[in-house]
Formats: sequence, structure tokens, C-alpha cells
Amino acid sequence: MLMGISAAVLVSYWYMHLAKVLRFPAVVFLLATGLGLRKATDFYGVTVELSPDLLPLLGTVGLILIVLEGALDLDLKPGRRIFLLRTFSAAALGVVLSSAAVAGALHLAFDLEWSTAALMAIPFGVISSAVAIPSADTMAKEDREFVIYESSWSDILGVMLFNAASVAVATGSGFSANFFGGGLAVLLIGSLIGLGMYWLVGHLEGHVKFIPLIFALILIYGAAKALNLSPLMIVLVLGLMLNNPHLIGRVRWFDKLHSRHYNAELDKLKHLTAEATFLARTWFFLVLGYSTDVMSLIDGMTWALAGSVVAAIFVLRWLALRAVGVRHTRPLLWAAPRGLITVLLFYSLPPGIVPAEFKTGALILVVLLSCVVMALGLRRDAQRSTVIVQPAA
Repeated sequence: MLMGISAAVLVSYWYMHLAKVLRFPAVVFLLATGLGLRKATDFYGVTVELSPDLLPLLGTVGLILIVLEGALDLDLKPGRRIFLLRTFSAAALGVVLSSAAVAGALHLAFDLEWSTAALMAIPFGVISSAVAIPSADTMAKEDREFVIYESSWSDILGVMLFNAASVAVATGSGFSANFFGGGLAVLLIGSLIGLGMYWLVGHLEGHVKFIPLIFALILIYGAAKALNLSPLMIVLVLGLMLNNPHLIGRVRWFDKLHSRHYNAELDKLKHLTAEATFLARTWFFLVLGYSTDVMSLIDGMTWALAGSVVAAIFVLRWLALRAVGVRHTRPLLWAAPRGLITVLLFYSLPPGIVPAEFKTGALILVVLLSCVVMALGLRRDAQRSTVIVQPAA
């Protein structure tokens, strides 16, 4: 077991570098490895039965770390309001349009009520920042920043919509009240926690301090989720405040919170978060692949459903980018993969929501196909750019 765990981490590290060379998402390799391991253990009769709670647990921790890592990379500089508004609008349109299209398909295919179909569709409408951000390394700086901000907004908006829709379906209460009321409460809570973390990062002493801070954040996430709030918004606000201390410095009352060691300590937190995110992402996608029934991936109806969803995702993304004023939609068009957050939200659906006729293999195929389309599209556009900039002979 110890050798297997160590080997998995080392293989994932190799996949990360292989992905940069091949310009292909590492999560595809991890999923394929998990599927291969499941097939091998079934063949030799040594299949390991995993706890059904393991995958949601790994996904939740990974999601917290991924959003925190992304927020710690976002700089809120003066004069960027138009850029921020554009990325937010692109994310919002993408989530709403994709979710509406998938909801319509689910309503027609499985005769679901519109509220149930919408709740099931939201996970498919969210861009996975866990996949999009690493894949944007080959893009130009402006395009990469657009992907970082848009995918982060998409994660947050998707979770907020999902939480509000879940409460509305379960209790019959108003969706708007849950969405906007919960959002305002989370902003206030996130700001207060951000101030506390800002002081702790600069003033805590000793060799062990960032791991307790991260687990404190996970504890806060769990408490907010239990209250039917949007805990990822807390993570986003916290990360933005930590990486943009000039915003806190505008209030004189908060001057005493600052430490002259703050920047150095923040760099250490960023490095630890990146390492922890890599580990969480590795185990989530390996376990996801291992937990998937391989036979469910070869069903014709499963492929038809997944293919239709992926086609709708990229067509509607093109419309969303044009609507927010992005003139050159490529290569941004391809940066719309589904991944960890899609799977996590889908597994968070209330019991009895998913009809028996729905093949869960379609969920994995949507993740795989969207990642493959993104990889091929980015590679194609990169090759075109190389040809265009070559000097004439």
C-alpha cells in the first residue's frame, strides 16, 4: 500500500510535466490510469472496495484548495474594472446558458420537472478551474489572465447557483432569496475571516502555522455549507484579500494588522497551497477513474448524451464570449473544460434526483471529451500562431 501511494504521486508528477510537453490535460492521464487500474484489479480478482464518501471528501478538499490557489493569483489593480466585469459576465453567461441547454435536454429526455432538470444541469455548466488554469500556461499573458479570472468566477457562481437551487428544490422556498441573501451574508463573513487570516499570516510564529490555517479554512467551509451558504465565496474573498493587502490598507483602522514579514509569509502560503492542491487533484481523479464502471463508458446512448452536452458547451461559449465583447474568441473558446467541480456537484445532488435511466458514465465522458476538445483546440491555435509569426523567407 505504501509503495502504491508513493508510486501514484510520482506518476502524477510525471504526468504534470508530460502534459506540458504534449499540451494535454494531466487529468485525462490520471482518469485513464484510474480506469486502467480498475480493469486490472477486476481481471485479477483483487478489486478494492472504496468508501462512497471518499470521492466527495477528496473533491471538497481539492475544490477548496483550487479556489484558494486561484484567488491567491488574482491581482485587483486599479483600472481593471472593465476586465473584471468582462470575465465575470463571460462566466455568468456561460454557466446560465450551458445549464439552461442541458436542463432542456434532461427535461425532454427523462421527462423531469424543470426545477429538477435545472438542478441536475448546473454541474455541467461550470468551467473547471482545476483543469483550465494549468492548461492556460501556453496562452498569451492576457488570455491566461482571462482564463484564471473567468474559471474562478465560474466555480463560485456555479456553486452559489447549485446551493440556492438545492435549497429551493428541498424546501420550496424562493431561489432568488437563497441566492442573493446567501451571497450577501457570505461576503460579510468572508471579509471578517479575511481580516483575521491577514493578521495571522503575518504574525503567527513557529515552523508549523499554514497547515492549521488551511484546516481552519476547511472547518469554516464545512460550517458554512451546513448553514446552506456558499462557502466557496468565503474562500474566494479570503484569497483576494490576502493577495491584495493594499485594499485592506485603505482603512486606517486595519494598519495594525499588517506585518513587515507579510509578503514573505504569503509566498510560503502560496507554495504550500500549490503543493497541497497537486496532491488533492492527484487522488481525486485517480479515485474517480477507479470508481467508474468501464462498461458504462461504451454505451451508445451515453456517448450521444455526452457528445451533445459537450457540443452545446462550446457553441454557447462562443456566443457568450461574443456577447461580452471578446472579438478574438480563439483560443479562449477552448478553455471551457469540465472537471473536479462538475463531478463534485453532481455527486452532491439530493438522493432520488437522478433518474435511473441516466447513465453516470456520461458524467465522466463529458469531463474527458471537454478536456480533449480543449487540448486539441489549444494545440491547433498554437500551431496557427506559430505559422503566422514566422518571418518571410
